[in-house]
Amino acid sequence: MTYLAELDAALVGPRRLKRDLLQEAADHLEDATDALVGQGWPAEDARARAEAEFGPVGAIAEAYQTTLAVASSRRTAGILTAALVFQPFLWDQGVRLVDVAAPVYPTDAWWFAFLDLLIEFSGAVMIAGAVLGLLATGIGNRRRPAGRRVARATARFTMVTALVLPLMAFGMAIGSGLGLLAWAFLALLLVLPLAGAALSAWRTLGATAGPASRPEWAAPGARHSA
Repeated sequence: MTYLAELDAALVGPRRLKRDLLQEAADHLEDATDALVGQGWPAEDARARAEAEFGPVGAIAEAYQTTLAVASSRRTAGILTAALVFQPFLWDQGVRLVDVAAPVYPTDAWWFAFLDLLIEFSGAVMIAGAVLGLLATGIGNRRRPAGRRVARATARFTMVTALVLPLMAFGMAIGSGLGLLAWAFLALLLVLPLAGAALSAWRTLGATAGPASRPEWAAPGARHSA
């Protein structure tokens, strides 16, 4: 397996960025090899020297994988933010989709009032967390590298949000006795976007995995051919 093939196999994350990183490595190796050949090195030896100077596959993969993990978490945070930021406008303000069906029975039970307050507070916290994750992995990453820890935290926060918020919304819907149309709106405008965010978060967790999960390239003494 060639150096670039090993590097390709080691990396997990957004395809476009992964392709760009691999192209960057390929261009560097090509330029270094050409320079050595121009100095009189045999082509095979020049390639091997260029790869050795570029660095071990494991070390390069570690650096590239962090870049991929942060990029994946930024996408996840963006999806989560987009899924959440319009929810108050859709349900409680502006459009008020909650009014598409009248309550079947009274909603003055204590648990309903508590759940109403809880979902408002939790929703605000979730929106703030999503925006914070987006900033930390975006603009903030330019000043202070986010790293895999932040990427992992963003993914986990997204998965918790994607599970907890729909459950609370279902409780509100049941308590309000909403009709089928309201349930359809709930599934389309809340559950489906959050499912997309959860899927992105799952991929981000895969991108944050360390070398221990890929021993075939991370193991000391791993070899590659030119």
